[in-house]
Amino acid sequence: MDTPIIQPSQFGFPKLEKKVLLFYMLRHFFMFHEKINGSKIKSYGLAKRFSFEKSGVTYSVLGGMVGAPVAAIIVENALASGAESFKAFGTAGWIGKTTCETGSLMAPRTGKDETGMVKDYGGESDVVSFNSLNSPTSCHGIVSVNSFYRLTREKVINYRKQQIEMIDMEAAPLHYIITKAGGKFSPIFVVSDYVDNNYHWTDGTKTTNFQKGLEKGLTVMETASQSAEMND
Repeated sequence: MDTPIIQPSQFGFPKLEKKVLLFYMLRHFFMFHEKINGSKIKSYGLAKRFSFEKSGVTYSVLGGMVGAPVAAIIVENALASGAESFKAFGTAGWIGKTTCETGSLMAPRTGKDETGMVKDYGGESDVVSFNSLNSPTSCHGIVSVNSFYRLTREKVINYRKQQIEMIDMEAAPLHYIITKAGGKFSPIFVVSDYVDNNYHWTDGTKTTNFQKGLEKGLTVMETASQSAEMND
C-alpha cells in the first residue's frame, strides 16, 4: 500500500502511555473512571482520555469510539502517541445457534471484518486471530460490521455456517491496524442482546444479568491492566 499523505503524527496529539485500555462506549469509559478513581478526563481528538496508576505502572484509558472508521482514527492517533498494548472492552450481540445468556463475558478467538477497513489498510484476508483476555468463556468468532441495522435472517444463517457467534462494529479492523503497526490488541465483550433460532431479536441491556456482566467486565479490565502480557 502506498504511503498515506496525511499522517497521525502531523496532528501533535498528547503523549499516551504504552499500555492502553479502550472503551468503545463513553458510558463504560465513565463507569471505569469512577471505579478506579482516574485522573481528570480530557479530550483526545474524537475520544476522551484519562490515566491511572496501579502498582507503580501508569496506564492510559481511551473512550468514545463507536464504529470502525472513528475507532480506526483514534487508534492510529494513539499508536503515533506512543501506545503499544491495547485491551478493549465493549458490548456485542449474540447471533450463534447455541443459547448464550445476556451478560455473559466473551473473548472471541477470531474476527471477520465486513466494514471494509482491513482491505482499506492493505490486508489480504478479512479474518484475524485475537489475543484473548482472560474470560469465563470464549467463542469461535465475531463479525465486525458497519451497522447492526443491516442484520438479516440470511446473514445470520450465513454467519452461523462460518461459526461466527457474535457481532460488533470495531474489533476485527482494530486488531489488524494495531498488529500491523507492531502493537498488541486483546478484546473482551459482554453480551448485550441476541438473535434466537426463530430469528427474533431481544435487547437485554435493561436486564439485571447485563448489569452484572457489565460490572464483571469492568473488573476484568482492571485486572487485565496487571496481566503479564500487558506488562512485558
